[in-house]
Parts: sequence; C-alpha cells; structure tokens
Amino acid sequence: MGEIMPLVKLVAEQIQKYNMVNKGETVVVGVSGGPDSVALLNILYRLRESLGIKLVVAHLNHQFRGAEADADARFVLDEAQRLQLTAFVESRDVSAYSYLHGISHQVGAREVRYSFLGEVAVKTGASRVALGHHADDQAETVFLHMLRGTGTSGLKGMLPVREDFYIRPLLAVRRRDIEDYCRRHDLVTRLDSSNLKTEYMRNKVRLELLPILEKNYNPNLVESLNRLAEICRDEDDYLEHQAGEVYSRARISSAGNAICLDAGRLSAVPQALLRRVIRRVWTEICGGQADLNYQHVEQVLAIINGGGGYRQIDLPKGITFKKYYDILEFTLDRKNKNIPFYQYLLKVPGITFVPELGLSIGAEILPVGGAMESYDFGSGQGFLDYDLLATPLIVRRRLSGDRFAPLGLDGTVKLKKFFIDHKIPRYIRDCIPLVVSGNDIVWVVGMRPGEKWKVTNNTKNCLRLHIVDYE
Repeated sequence: MGEIMPLVKLVAEQIQKYNMVNKGETVVVGVSGGPDSVALLNILYRLRESLGIKLVVAHLNHQFRGAEADADARFVLDEAQRLQLTAFVESRDVSAYSYLHGISHQVGAREVRYSFLGEVAVKTGASRVALGHHADDQAETVFLHMLRGTGTSGLKGMLPVREDFYIRPLLAVRRRDIEDYCRRHDLVTRLDSSNLKTEYMRNKVRLELLPILEKNYNPNLVESLNRLAEICRDEDDYLEHQAGEVYSRARISSAGNAICLDAGRLSAVPQALLRRVIRRVWTEICGGQADLNYQHVEQVLAIINGGGGYRQIDLPKGITFKKYYDILEFTLDRKNKNIPFYQYLLKVPGITFVPELGLSIGAEILPVGGAMESYDFGSGQGFLDYDLLATPLIVRRRLSGDRFAPLGLDGTVKLKKFFIDHKIPRYIRDCIPLVVSGNDIVWVVGMRPGEKWKVTNNTKNCLRLHIVDYE
C-alpha cells in the first residue's frame, strides 16, 4: 500500500477514536458514486486489512434522474467489481413512496435509502453501515437546524456513530480534501446534478449562504460549526443522562397506551430537563420525535408549571396530555373505529410508526443465539429467519381473503378464521397490523409469525419484530 496518506491516517484515527468498527465485522458502505462515497470506499478498502473488516457495497437508485441515475448505478457496480467486493445495487420508486406517505421527496429518499441499507446489512450479516458525510455536510446540517430553530440536540448535528450501527468515518474531513484525495489517486467520480438545484434548502445553504459567510465574516466557518457540534454533542449527552434519571424517578406507571408521571417530583426540575422529559415520553409512545414541535412542548410545560385543577390538551398523532391532581398523563388514543387501508415500508433495522393505529413496530437484527433465549409467542414479538424473506417488508392493514400459514401449522388458513380461533373480536381485527413479504404474511403483529420463516438451527440472521410498547 506504500506510505499511509495523511487523509487515510486521519480517518483511521477517527475510526479508532469513536470505536466505529471491531475486528471480524462486515461493514456495508453506502456508495452514491460522488467524490465523498468513492473516497470513503477507497479509504476503507486501504484500511480493511489493518482494521480486520470485510466490506460490502450498497447503491440505491432513487429513480429521480433517469439515465444519469442508471449510469451512476452501473458505475458503482463496476467500481465494486474492480475491488472484487460484493455489491447490492437496487432501484426503488421514491416518488411513489413519498406520495403514499405524504412527505417530501428528500425525506422519502432518506427513509427509503436507510431502509435499503438496513436490508443489505441483514442479508450480509453486517453490523455497521458506513456513510460518506463529511465536515462540510456537518456545517450545513448545524446551520440548517439553526435557521429552523433548534436546541442543543439540533446543534450537535450528525453523530459519528448513531445507534451503534451507522458510522461516519469522514465527519472530520473537509470536502476540498476529499476532492483533492480523489484527484491525486485518479479516482473517477460521478456528479449528481440534483446537488446543483437551489430549490432545495440544503443546496442554497451550501452554494449561496455559507460561501458568503466564509468570504465576508469567518473564513474558518466550517471548522467553527464543527467545533460547536462537538461541544453540543457532549453537553447533549450529559443533559440526556440527567433527564433520564429525572424521568425514571417521576414515572409512576404505564398501562398499554398511557404513561403517567408524578408532577410533584418534577416541581423543582429545571425547564431544560423538563423539556427533555416531555420528549422522552413522546418518543416512548410514538417510537420517534416526529411531529412534536417546540410549541407543543411549551404548551405541556405551561400546564405542568401552571398549577390549578384539571387541564387537557390534544397533541399530534392522537396523543392527549392531561393534568389532574398531581398526575400528568400522556394517553395514546387507539380507539379508531374505521381504520382506512394503509401500507408502509418496514424500516429494518429501525422503528416504523403506523399513524392509523397509533403504534410503532420495531425491527432489529440479533445474533441467533441471543434471540432464541428470549423467544416467546405471547410477548408481542416475533423472530424470523431473515435470509428466507423476500424484501422489502411491508406493514399493512388486513385485506379480504388474506391467508396465513402460522408457526406450528402445516398449510394455510384464512386470516379471518385465525382471528376467530384466537377469539379476537371483530372490531379489533382491523387494529392488528400485518407484516408481509410480497403476498405472504410473515407476522400477525403481536400474535404469531409465519411457519415458512421460523428460526431453526440453520438460521444465521435473525430478525426480531416487536411492538414498541410502553411497559
């Protein structure tokens, strides 16, 4: 390999500093074809032996840019073959997904991309996914959060390691150094034309705002914003730890769809921690922080601080907040009478919120030994042999004529009969989501997985599906 280049050395130090990988692990590298991801792949390839890791390449065509995107996919496939690495190159209709979920193309692309990377990790037994975000991306992220209004959690920007799964080895590296690395090592890269469109807010910040600020106000702006992110990361971790202890002390009970807190135990708690406690309750109920904004948190805070008798407000996602006597109660309304048809791409790994039902389904990859120890039909979780599943997995409402091959049964039964046999009242049946693969039901959520995907002695990759509950 010759003398280790300064950039490779810097990345190696970052990997060590944040313990990004362990020897013997497989790492999925997300490669778009741009300079950042091509450099990331090249650097990790140079470090693979010293780190003791195996690399797998993953590329997703979002079907936004026609022939240009098709050429990107071919380019990544060729690059992976040149390095003799396994590559997963797929296309997904992000526009259709975004329309179905009522979200922007950018948010849809992110959700579908992360879901795809998670699926590749499961298929290959990988325990890490490497992403090509760098210091300039971090500066843009912090600045975007500032423009929208944020607290410490937003100012910390992207994390070097998230959920012990996603790693960002280039987060301390400047974009110009990455591009210089590609030039010096004759690395061919692709240009994503959508990065030049200034109708996207991030692109406007990158192409217009930051250059003006760097030129006229602070030539070291990117470094300053990265330093701010690092300081806020440490402070946010500390405050989150403190908030966790407050939450544990104040929490009285949780009963299926409600979490109760003792208001008295929160009376002397600083507002900074109270806000975090409110967000923790929300995250526990919803499986994420989406839709809870600053105004909602302040409304809840005002009631907690306001004294007086009974107070109640409605929050997004069917959540009600009540204060009575010295009790604070967050309740999730699951009494939907007419549930429309819905279907969502299941995030693997991750948490998928089903707004029609007000519940979340979690998916995680487990070593098969650890999974089997806690296996239990009746605990709202199912374990599946992921290698036998055809992805993507979808969570949807039942349809007329659905058939199911439950674990322990030879052959299929009508889902309706399965519900009748298990004494599930008619009015509840539409409230039970299904995880499906193609036309096959792989898990009747909270009840029974399918026979075809049962965990056996031959299982290598085990997928745990569970209702994200509050108990």
